[in-house]
Amino acid sequence: MANIKLDIFRFDEAVDSVPHRDIVAVDVPETMTVLDALETAKAEVDGSISFRRSCRSAICGSCSMNINGVTGLACKTPCNTVMDEQGVIQVDPMPNFQPMRDLVVHMDPFWDKYTRLKPYLQPADKDEDHQTERRVSPEDMKKLVDVANCVMCATCYALCPVVSVDPSFAGPAAIAYAYRFIEDVRDSKREERLAQINEDYLWLCAHCYACSYCPKHVDPNDRIVDVKRATIKDRVMMNERGPRHALIVNKTVKQTGMLAETEVIQGTVGRFNFRGLLKVAPLGLRMAAKGKLPPPFVKPIPKVDEVRTIFDSLEVPVS
Repeated sequence: MANIKLDIFRFDEAVDSVPHRDIVAVDVPETMTVLDALETAKAEVDGSISFRRSCRSAICGSCSMNINGVTGLACKTPCNTVMDEQGVIQVDPMPNFQPMRDLVVHMDPFWDKYTRLKPYLQPADKDEDHQTERRVSPEDMKKLVDVANCVMCATCYALCPVVSVDPSFAGPAAIAYAYRFIEDVRDSKREERLAQINEDYLWLCAHCYACSYCPKHVDPNDRIVDVKRATIKDRVMMNERGPRHALIVNKTVKQTGMLAETEVIQGTVGRFNFRGLLKVAPLGLRMAAKGKLPPPFVKPIPKVDEVRTIFDSLEVPVS
């Protein structure tokens, strides 16, 4: 047995104006999960401690919370892997969410973004037109297996720095789940889904890989890359800045082995978008004043053919 001290974030939006912290000590085996320790604390010490939980088997995704600064599933986190030398474990609600009561947060923004994508199969015909279920080949199903493991725990959403600065971003889970239907051969709304996820700021993703810390190993970052590639492949909303930026970066790096920043700015904003170019002109003037203005033309680096070979091997689309 170990004496584990849970340093718990406490807040009740109905009565509190500011949060506070309580340290609750429990005697439990150190191999117990953080969720088990919280259950013991609620049952034996303070029944007012509030948190979400259900399956205790990393299937439902309910018990996602911030444990010692890292968001994850409490039912999958043994105490002895996170407690410090004094046996203290700090437990907080997920970031990027508004706390409701203690470790319980308002999930509405997360579910609203998920629902906007219509996360259900939309085939071209009706079920009654089929004598048997719609079949999917093993090869087609392989693309969907990993993302189908998502339990919507919102860990990736809580860890996403883009969500923290721009709540309009759909978030990693929603985009990954959009991929699940975009690539489903039984679905008939591929173009509509790609357009919707583009409208929900797909291209704001900074590819920082924070969402790769996924308790179910879905790795939403790779699915976001796949959705961006599908957008370009299907030429959906190609006049938006996101696709234009991706293509011009790809083009300049393949041509020269370097990022031609001047060309990237023009290609992203639009070469004949004079109003847009005027808006970025002050930035160019400040860079010029600091001696940081990029050269208007970039010569290919030595052995640029090796860079081009990498692009060709990855089959990166180029306009």
